[in-house]
Amino acid sequence: MKETGIASQREPLGQAAIVAAAIALADHDGVGALTMRNLSHRLGYKVMALYNHVATKDELLSLMVDTVAAEIGDPRPDEAPLTTVRTIALSTRAALVQHPWAPELWQRYLPGPNRTRQMENLLRALDQSGLSPDLAHHGFHAVSNHVLGYTLQELGMTLGSEDADDPHAKAHDYLAGVSSDNYPYTVAHVRQHLSGDSASSFELVLDLILDGLVRLERSR
Repeated sequence: MKETGIASQREPLGQAAIVAAAIALADHDGVGALTMRNLSHRLGYKVMALYNHVATKDELLSLMVDTVAAEIGDPRPDEAPLTTVRTIALSTRAALVQHPWAPELWQRYLPGPNRTRQMENLLRALDQSGLSPDLAHHGFHAVSNHVLGYTLQELGMTLGSEDADDPHAKAHDYLAGVSSDNYPYTVAHVRQHLSGDSASSFELVLDLILDGLVRLERSR
């Protein structure tokens, strides 16, 4: 049955359609606005119809995260292994930034098939790079933690701002309460963020991690 006020034309209901609508809702309004009732209204179906395709909201969130992981894509077979690691890291960050709600949920749910494939690709590339097993293991966590941690921090500087026209309102508010006479380096640092001077720091640290792994391997 159709909810009152919903147009008569609607997409056939299935798990993929439910997940896609949930992602669109979370992208626009935040994951906090995602309820099964809001989602059913968006889709034009009764709430109970959704439960024929997803058992719980937790299952839905897990499927959403794995769908985001599908955007990471597979590496090219002709890439050098460490280039593949770098490509996966950049692609993962891009997917997480595109869906600002996803980083917080990334570690909350067990990896689905898409994220498992992404993990396998990353682990394979590290193994094929010539790193010893223990360095490949630590490299996997160093790269993964850098991607997730950097993205969470980056998004944290803009999310939750009450000023929709200024995504850096929180940083401006912070600067307004800090004396440049007493804290000149801190003020200069925050201003660098605001001017975009630190936009490439994600890649800088990523390259430092990869170069450090290679140096450690060679030193052995």
